[in-house]
This record gives sequence, C-alpha cells and structure tokens, in this order.
Amino acid sequence: MKNIIAEATWKIISEQGIHHATSRTIAKEAGLSQGALRHYFSKQESLLAFAMELVKEKVLTRLKNLNAKELAPQERIVEYLLELVPTDEQTLLEMEVWFAFVSYGKTQKGFDANYEDLQNAIRNCITYLKNEGLLRTTDEEKEQEKLYAFMNGMALNLYLEPHKINRTRSKEMIQDYIHWIIR
Repeated sequence: MKNIIAEATWKIISEQGIHHATSRTIAKEAGLSQGALRHYFSKQESLLAFAMELVKEKVLTRLKNLNAKELAPQERIVEYLLELVPTDEQTLLEMEVWFAFVSYGKTQKGFDANYEDLQNAIRNCITYLKNEGLLRTTDEEKEQEKLYAFMNGMALNLYLEPHKINRTRSKEMIQDYIHWIIR
C-alpha cells in the first residue's frame, strides 16, 4: 500500500507540483481517506521521503538487473548510464519527480534529496572503466565531473523536451561519449 501511496504522490507532483502534494490530494488520488493515509504515513515529510526513496529504489532495481547480465565492460557502462536518464514514460515520471524533490530539498529545512547517490554512481562508472584498463585519462576526478555534467545535461534535456525521448538515440549518445573516454 505504501508504494501505491508513493506513486499517487508522484502523479500529484507531476501534474500539479510538489506543493500540491498534500495529504488530502494524495489520499484522494490513492483512493484512501486521510485517516487511512495517516495510518501509513503520520507526517507529510515521511510520505515525501518515502516517495523519493521509491524513485531511487526503482532505479537501483533496474541497475541490479543489469548486473545479472553477461555484458562486456563498455556495454555494461552504457546500459548502466542509460538507466539514469528518462527513456520512456515511466522513467520520465521518475525523473520529473526526482527533480521536484531536489528542488524542494533546497528550500525545505530537514528534507535531504541526497543526490550524492547519483554522483557515486557516476564515480563508480569511471572507477570501473579504470579498473578494466579502459579509461583513457589518468585524471579520474576530472572525468567523473565531465561524465556527471554530461548525464545531468542529457537528463535535463530529455525532461524539458520529452518529445526527444528515444531510448535508441539516448543509447547512441552515451555510446559516443564513452567511446571518447576509453582506449
């Protein structure tokens, strides 16, 4: 039930903005009374935190599923990075909600969007390529920043212009980028 409530929260955020994600609107969207909603989330902050964590969990699940596949190092990194940008309606919704949470976290004391996970994911990609002997540069930190900027820019572009969302094209762009940083 918590996931249903969180996904109702996502819908409200997507359609009306995070400031409209009140217990009343979320309960209505989830088909619950406010009392039933409060049974699962006694505070608005805990509901929003859970909804944000569910976004991360969905991405992590897709990444873990990739780990089960037998992929060459370069292909593994491309597929991994592809999961960090919106490539369909579901991942666009997740990205839209994620951006809302990040913005909300910048203005609301005590609400931490913790986007360090994304930075760590990018850092892990560069470290993986280095450990595989594929990284062209010796300046790992600089390459991490460049890849982080590229992925953020790509994600923002796809979010702002959803008509450009195309998994094949996104994959090609990531492949091109990775091609330039490996040997």
